[in-house]
Amino acid sequence: MSGLLKSSIGRKVAMALSGLFLVVFLTQHFVINSTSVLAPELFNTWSHFMGTNGLVQFALQPVLILGVIFHFVMGFVLEIQNRKARPINYVNYKGSANASWMSRNMIISGLVILAFLGLHFYDFWIHEITIKYVEGDMTGLVNPNDPSSGFRYLEETVHKFESPVRVGLYVISFVLLALHLWHGFASTFQSVGFNNKYAAGLSKFAKVWSIAIPVGFICIAVYHHFNQIPH
Repeated sequence: MSGLLKSSIGRKVAMALSGLFLVVFLTQHFVINSTSVLAPELFNTWSHFMGTNGLVQFALQPVLILGVIFHFVMGFVLEIQNRKARPINYVNYKGSANASWMSRNMIISGLVILAFLGLHFYDFWIHEITIKYVEGDMTGLVNPNDPSSGFRYLEETVHKFESPVRVGLYVISFVLLALHLWHGFASTFQSVGFNNKYAAGLSKFAKVWSIAIPVGFICIAVYHHFNQIPH
């Protein structure tokens, strides 16, 4: 692995593979979150399973966090590498003639998405860790002393989208995520050398997915915001 990361091509492949890993997670995350709108009880059940299952908590969750860190660190490394490869700013250089704005500013969208992840971790992950491991409540119930109170996950999720400011930040972040994925996901297959008769179809699928999933997350946030406003 260390030998692979020493080469420019190796870094790009590693970046692409970590991106694909995060794409799989994002898809799974969306499927679970969508049930908060379509099947609230199922959302509560899945959330409780994910929050208490040992494999998820102590194996998959650390791998996910390391994957996120690796992807962003590798993104910065590649950005620095690309800047060093072109030390002279050409007077007549027109980046838009050769590449889209998004492809030239992946680091900017990446920084915004990283800031959003910080907010998201604060809203949900740190909150959940505090309840389970600081307060010692592993029941997942609204009222730990009342088994009939039901799981608390949907109630907490809806509450987070009460503020229009927070919802606005989520919407902006997911728009930038869509733009980031539009370039990043589609170029992943090229980075790993996937170039056959299926390449064009996969690229089109990646672009559709890059819009559909972020829009889906936006719809979930907006739904929970307006659904709790008194009529």
